Amino acid sequence: MAQIPLPLSFDKRFSLENYIAENSAYICQNLTALFDETGEPLIGLWGGIDSGKTHLLNACAHYARHCHVQFHLFDALQLLEAEAQSFSDFPYGSVLGVDNLDLLAGNRDWEEQFYQLINRVKSGEIRFVFTLSRNPRDIGFRLPDLKSRLMWGLLISLNSPDDEQLSEVLKARAKLLGLEMSDGALNYLLTHYSRKLSEQMKLLYQLDHASMSSKRKITIPLIRETC
Repeated sequence: MAQIPLPLSFDKRFSLENYIAENSAYICQNLTALFDETGEPLIGLWGGIDSGKTHLLNACAHYARHCHVQFHLFDALQLLEAEAQSFSDFPYGSVLGVDNLDLLAGNRDWEEQFYQLINRVKSGEIRFVFTLSRNPRDIGFRLPDLKSRLMWGLLISLNSPDDEQLSEVLKARAKLLGLEMSDGALNYLLTHYSRKLSEQMKLLYQLDHASMSSKRKITIPLIRETC
């Protein structure tokens, strides 16, 4: 039987404090309440590319460590490589996080496993936060009862950043990477390259490497040479 892989290591740079969105206060308040056992024990975060789903799960792991709460973080893609029957031994009081849960749709064994897992949430044994690419009512789960279970908790829709938020997010991400960039350089990136956050992050990593290699600050000339 294929064993369940070890939980994912989380990116310590991502926290609830540096999550930027129009409704960030509402989202972070509900996530902290889940860990503090003062709010909903089941939270689903759904949204498209660059909506911040993975950031928030990493932020949950960061917050869990701060609160000394056991948090088990997985990506659904890695779970598909294992047997669903072995995914059940989580201690009472622990919190489970699963990124990209919709990837399990259509796999009967995994759907039944998560149906049982959410029953444990309802009985107060564990807590669960998960992400999806879209609303669960629009996902092709084969087990109708799982879909209704996923909708039993608090569902929060995440939006990709608009133009104003994108600039703010990019500044924050550059700071997390330890990059010193002027507003002019950041505006140049947003004006001359893709405005998708994921694409902008690729550029930041390229510029970080180029800056370290050449021992130069990130300026518009360096951007032109590198990107």
